[in-house]
Amino acid sequence: MRATLLFLALFCAFGNAFAQLLPDAKPIPTPMADSTGKPMLMDFSIKLTGIKDANMPFSVFSSRPLMIYYFSPHCPHCKKGYNGFQQVAKEYEQKGLTGIAVSVGSVGKRDIMMFMEEHNASIPFFQDADQGFGNKYGDGYVPRLYLISADGKVTRYTNTDGDGLKDVRTDIDKLLGINK
Repeated sequence: MRATLLFLALFCAFGNAFAQLLPDAKPIPTPMADSTGKPMLMDFSIKLTGIKDANMPFSVFSSRPLMIYYFSPHCPHCKKGYNGFQQVAKEYEQKGLTGIAVSVGSVGKRDIMMFMEEHNASIPFFQDADQGFGNKYGDGYVPRLYLISADGKVTRYTNTDGDGLKDVRTDIDKLLGINK
């Protein structure tokens, strides 16, 4: 009985981390809400530092559909998932979706640049140096994918490796009003 309770407690505490290890796990979309239950809106005043253009403010992405890849350049899951994310971002760019990547703040710009080079990154990259993004929208895990509607509503996705991106594409189609 004690062993079962211990297992359940550990599973509840670390279930999300274990789910990332499952190869065919579906993405889990979570419409984010504030403490009153109202949909959480993206705060485009959060200070993010542009990697290639340090003067580009995060606010330039407000009022349009946006997809964000929140990652750490040292995370093996992030490295594995980035190419699929960038492919989806490029696929939907002409249809009105903008894709950007935001790195956790605990790494240096050089590490982010090496990640970008390794993955032939072609989308804007930012660093969450003040950890404003991570503190407000993060759940302690990376990678995470966020879809933000033109009116700023935030949906967070987990487990977006491989086949999981098919389900994200379906939600992007809905977000952009694309009928298939």
